[in-house]
Amino acid sequence: MFKINILNNWKKYYNSALDFYKKKDYKRALELFDEAKKLEPKNYKIPYNMALCHQNLGEDILALDFYKIAHKLCPEDLDTIYNMGCIYFSKNSIDEAVELFKKVIEADNKNYDAYYALSICYASLAQWENSQKYCEEALKLQERSHRANNQMGLIFYSIEDWENAIKYFKKAVKLNPTQFPKYYSNLALTYDKAGQKEDAARIYNKIKKKFPDYKGLDFMKMTFEIKSKI
Repeated sequence: MFKINILNNWKKYYNSALDFYKKKDYKRALELFDEAKKLEPKNYKIPYNMALCHQNLGEDILALDFYKIAHKLCPEDLDTIYNMGCIYFSKNSIDEAVELFKKVIEADNKNYDAYYALSICYASLAQWENSQKYCEEALKLQERSHRANNQMGLIFYSIEDWENAIKYFKKAVKLNPTQFPKYYSNLALTYDKAGQKEDAARIYNKIKKKFPDYKGLDFMKMTFEIKSKI
């Protein structure tokens, strides 16, 4: 195990752990965070970052355990609550995820990520009215969010409102034309559903031209990302 000469100095362990985290050596980072935690058990950022390490290692259950420790030490930290919600969602525990994301909004009614996450949660339950309500709130906060515009397109697609689905998918493409070829796929598939075959073919050809290595034309659902403090 990595040794540090200065004894009883949790910050040295903590800062070294952060360095290893940034290098994506999560196992080494965990060892050092654990040493820091032994010396400074009341600092919530240590178990929080240990949770991040476990998530990056695909160990969500362990990550959740450490988020719970962090939450007990600092109940007001919204990133901890949000990340717990993400894990519950990934485990298909939607009710728990919704409860946590709503707690974030209760504390911070300008939190775009929580509104956006709630829209996805309700979409996964096919509760389109609720999904639309929270997506609209997300767009009020970040109207130029390509993710939220795409999510709104998905909502309208799901209720077969092709006109509005096309409107929002076109916005998503315009806001992020290069990084998300699947936005083009969503638009093309919606044109096809709406019976606008020529427009669908035009977008399919654009996909092939802009993204020659892109193989799939499958419909893209949105997700969300964990919050890092590093």
